[in-house]
Amino acid sequence: MIWMLFLAAIAVWVMQTLLALWQFRRFNRRFNRRVKALRRFGRVAIGKSKGRFLAGAIVLLCIDDDCRIIKGELLEGVTVFAKCRPFTSLNELNLLSLHKSVCEERGLTRQQVRAALNARQDYLSYQELQQEKRHVSVTPAGR
Repeated sequence: MIWMLFLAAIAVWVMQTLLALWQFRRFNRRFNRRVKALRRFGRVAIGKSKGRFLAGAIVLLCIDDDCRIIKGELLEGVTVFAKCRPFTSLNELNLLSLHKSVCEERGLTRQQVRAALNARQDYLSYQELQQEKRHVSVTPAGR
């Protein structure tokens, strides 16, 4: 009897692992397609907000050369079956001037606000890294 329970537990664990891998691959394909589609319009800033008890959110913000948001998409939900949908709440705003109060005025949920601000912070970090790379490549070696 105990062996039957042990075998059943192993079978359930293997099934759960296989389904998790399938779910991850499906999500990655869908997400990468959306990012490629947005990159046709400009640079893309990606922000995420993990949810412990609430659904998480991923925000894809397409920006122009002046960091103005021209297009956005939102992936929000509990499972991989959540779909990207248009996210126009932040259109025409400057990514670098996003703040919590501005996002809340536009009617964003807490998770969406956190994801949008994460996109802003990640973009700023990326810009700093690019500045450092340019500075290092211009500076002669040994100085």
